[in-house]
Amino acid sequence: MVFNGHGKGGNLVPEIVEESNVPLYQQLKNIIKGQILNGVLKTGEKIPPEIDLCSVYGVSRITVRQAINNLAQEGFLYRKQGKGTYVTSPKLRRRLPKLYSFSEDMKDLGLKPSSKVIESEIIEADEEVFTLLKLPENNRKVNKVVRVRLANDEPILIERTYIPFYLSPELLLENLENESLYRLFREKYGLVLDHAYETYEVTTVRKNEAEILNCKKNLPAFAIERVTFLKTDVPVELTRSIMRGDRVRFTVQLLADQAQIRRQIEL
Repeated sequence: MVFNGHGKGGNLVPEIVEESNVPLYQQLKNIIKGQILNGVLKTGEKIPPEIDLCSVYGVSRITVRQAINNLAQEGFLYRKQGKGTYVTSPKLRRRLPKLYSFSEDMKDLGLKPSSKVIESEIIEADEEVFTLLKLPENNRKVNKVVRVRLANDEPILIERTYIPFYLSPELLLENLENESLYRLFREKYGLVLDHAYETYEVTTVRKNEAEILNCKKNLPAFAIERVTFLKTDVPVELTRSIMRGDRVRFTVQLLADQAQIRRQIEL
């Protein structure tokens, strides 16, 4: 058991400082994140229940939940429904230097972007989507849109996007094959996007995805998850994509104080 002391007055775990300018949830988040990075909490290990963390650190359940939610959004933790919260496998985490949209990205590369909507509906969010989008408890509805994104009429990726219904109640009435989702956020709903967290994993294309992407089954691919936020840290979008590995290359330029990532489509 990692947390085997008392945060208030004990010496076995780091303390939460109430008088600090750093919010309590941020302090707790930093403690848990540090234990993950230092290997104290190991990959696949279940972290203590919320009530135990409350007792150890002398904080409220709301504080614990906010810290855990933030770590889940950043890819350090994941939840198993009915079983608890676990440490994820170590992944390369990079913050993109520019918040981009597919349409704008393709135009910058001199390609013609287009989309095909294959699913569009209002659904009740499952626990994972509910947590990542920080939905109100009394409003779990989300707009779900599944689109095939094309460059010069060749399918490149499948996007499954979830948007809080309360932020964009008429979104599905729009022509999402020809409209940029981010432009609609800005111009129709006044949602100014500020930052996003994106994670990349290597995967393969499944049979049904291969049929949609017009490629071979088991082709190497990127599984990409993005959560996009307003400046107030309100999530406005969760997108999970499968991108063909034979048509996309990511080039990373590492500088002393920043990273620049270029996406290149090879047709």
